[in-house]
Amino acid sequence: MPDEPDPRDEPAPPDGDPLDEPAPFAPVVLLTVAAAVGVMVFAALAPSVLNLRFLLFGPIALVLFEIAVHELWWRRWWGAIPGAVAGLAIYSEGRAALTDLIGDGWAHPLAYVTAWALFAVVFAWCSRYPRRR
Repeated sequence: MPDEPDPRDEPAPPDGDPLDEPAPFAPVVLLTVAAAVGVMVFAALAPSVLNLRFLLFGPIALVLFEIAVHELWWRRWWGAIPGAVAGLAIYSEGRAALTDLIGDGWAHPLAYVTAWALFAVVFAWCSRYPRRR
């Protein structure tokens, strides 16, 4: 009958609860690394404006933005804790080791970007657990 709606015109039901969706791995990692690189470029161009709080707020603000935009479930945020611990360890130990090899001029930016990359990887990977299914 022409008056009945076509079942093909109806929207498909969602595949699952959006709260079960993990952080999008590649965008979180790439955007966090890009933010860290941007902070280091800005630090090189305007060193007198830079302070420690600025170094922390760039990538942290980006991760919080990703959480807000993608509405990650609060149980998925636990990955920020091991990510922060791993990132801080890589930064402090990596910077010390790299300073001996290549000098502090390159060691600080390289350790900083690597630490934020590790943080983003650990955070995005941990957001896949626990599953509610």
